[in-house]
Amino acid sequence: MKELKWIEIDLAAVRHNQRWVKSLLEPGVKLMAVVKANGYGHGAIEIAREALKGGASCLGVLTATEAAVLRRAGIKAPIQLLAPILPENAKDVARLKLIATIDDLAQARALDKAGKVDVHLDIDFGLGRWGLPPKKVPEFLAGLKRLKRVRLAGLSTHIAYAPGKNSVEAEEKLSAFSRIAQNIKREYPKLVCHAANSSVLMDFPHWQFDQVRIGNLLYAINKASSKIVPIKKVWSFKARIISMHDVARGQSIGYASEYVAARRMRVATLPAGYSDGLTMEPAERLIGFSTGFQYWGLLRGIKTPFVGRCGISHLLVDVTDVPNPKLGEAVTLPVRRTSANSNLPRLYLGA
Repeated sequence: MKELKWIEIDLAAVRHNQRWVKSLLEPGVKLMAVVKANGYGHGAIEIAREALKGGASCLGVLTATEAAVLRRAGIKAPIQLLAPILPENAKDVARLKLIATIDDLAQARALDKAGKVDVHLDIDFGLGRWGLPPKKVPEFLAGLKRLKRVRLAGLSTHIAYAPGKNSVEAEEKLSAFSRIAQNIKREYPKLVCHAANSSVLMDFPHWQFDQVRIGNLLYAINKASSKIVPIKKVWSFKARIISMHDVARGQSIGYASEYVAARRMRVATLPAGYSDGLTMEPAERLIGFSTGFQYWGLLRGIKTPFVGRCGISHLLVDVTDVPNPKLGEAVTLPVRRTSANSNLPRLYLGA
């Protein structure tokens, strides 16, 4: 059966991107491949396997539920939970042989009862999502020493850095984390310290520490400030044209007749909509002729602007500028990867 809409994921591009990231790393620095949120929508199992074959030392997920999916798929590599655990999930963490992130002694005590578990202590430098304030670290470590089966294996932070906006603040926080890490390493010399996600690696390459956590760059998402990098596109969401018709200048079309054609147009219908993860607001809010912002797809590399409102399972695009468009041709559409419908078929290329 010919699919009407699907997602293409280029595994060869994933391999290329990981090789490039590894070329940036200083000797001895490990690479964690972050595959949380189902591998950013790409498929956690498939991406994890490629990343491990490419030399990733461990995998990063958010929850034990995500980790369990990888374990059931036969993946035995180290897996770290990047968010603090709930104490009641400690037995699952031990059973699945996961590395836990903690920021509270209640979590550590629950893990100590569950079995031998490696933990990473997360420190909060202002992001405010989780993590221990720096001033509370000494007291926390003193409490951790009283536990016999929990081993402090790492120290982490995720600074509140937005590329190109707060570089000075970010540098200060990374430096502060380094001072804390150096002090703790006097007692725990094998501690794995890590603060660099994709953006920090790109904009602060001197703060790689012992390990980097790479998600965005693996999937060809570059948020670093004003840097063009040789990463290859991994993801494409495509839908085939299932209908076409001509629209006269001045004719209104779409829900509530909100869209008025500014010229004679050739309009194509695609069987994709906001149930697939597309935006619900691609067009004008009111009737009128406008050259304001639009979303668009690409057909043979030519922009095909969205026309009218995006429906739950259909979308109209302007294919006027495409020479002789045909039924069944595939239009590439923009969609946030983690929002893409999980039921959309995934086609893995370059396996």
